[in-house]
Amino acid sequence: MLQLSHHMDSTPLPHDPLAPALIERVLEGLGLREQPEPDLEGLRTLYAQWCLRVPFDNIRKLFATTAEAKVRGYLPGRFSFNVSGGRCEACGGNGLIKHEMAFLPTSHVVCTECRGLRYNGPTLEIEYHGKSIGEVMNLTIAEAADFFAAHVKIARTLRLLADTGTGYLRLGQPSPTLSGGEAQRLKLVAELSRGLRRTANERIRKNRQPKGNLYLIEEPTIGLHPSDVSKLIEVLHRLVDDGHTVVVIEHNLDVIAEADHVLDIGPEAGDAGGTLVVSGTPEEVARHRMSRTAPFLAEVLRASRVASAPLSPPSGVGRKRKPKQP
Repeated sequence: MLQLSHHMDSTPLPHDPLAPALIERVLEGLGLREQPEPDLEGLRTLYAQWCLRVPFDNIRKLFATTAEAKVRGYLPGRFSFNVSGGRCEACGGNGLIKHEMAFLPTSHVVCTECRGLRYNGPTLEIEYHGKSIGEVMNLTIAEAADFFAAHVKIARTLRLLADTGTGYLRLGQPSPTLSGGEAQRLKLVAELSRGLRRTANERIRKNRQPKGNLYLIEEPTIGLHPSDVSKLIEVLHRLVDDGHTVVVIEHNLDVIAEADHVLDIGPEAGDAGGTLVVSGTPEEVARHRMSRTAPFLAEVLRASRVASAPLSPPSGVGRKRKPKQP
């Protein structure tokens, strides 16, 4: 894993020139025509839709296999709130109704027809283990992972999402409400789960080492609790262990300390930055005298060594006492 450590307000980083190419690839993968003026906000929304589509598709298929759904002839598409048939037409499957006001901010109220569940009455009558599709969409990712624990395809992806610190998000949460960091973590899980399947297929069926990908990730720890940062680091390590190359642009020292190689860009911010100060392992960067990151990184590395050091036995424990002289 390669770590790019840079100072605030320094020279623009690689995501700017790469954005149009990334948007083109995502639009191509989704089967959508290229927008005339793509933007990063639109890219974030498309990423979220793409990443969450995998567990949603399997959940819809699962509801379609229930006995009542088969009797009524419901197909998986019936349990989508994006198309007509199963969704609530009063709110268009949003669960909320938008009210435009002339001199006040736009307000959203819960739909009285579906009570915020997004689906029409007949669709909500189909239940899986006592829950309708609308109730399942209101579960958090962590709750859904436990609910679908018996279904490996669904639970595996949801567990990975929870491991990256997004377990608090609801399954049916609108993608435009996601932050940039949340959208990146969803993308990480989508790539990791897809990579695990591809790796297993290449190694077992074709008996060869699969090709790795290059992942460029910027500030994935924004908004994360420290305990969730450690989970994110584990996911990044899994990508590397799977044969991929991960380049992270980050200020979080815990992430920097876990990198295989660090590029420290500085030495200051703005016009006084943008140059390579030092590159090497985290330990080598921590010893550099000109790096602004070095003293803080050294402290994190020192604390990590202390935490991982084996505890010495208390005084007198494990030692043989000398026999008393008669």
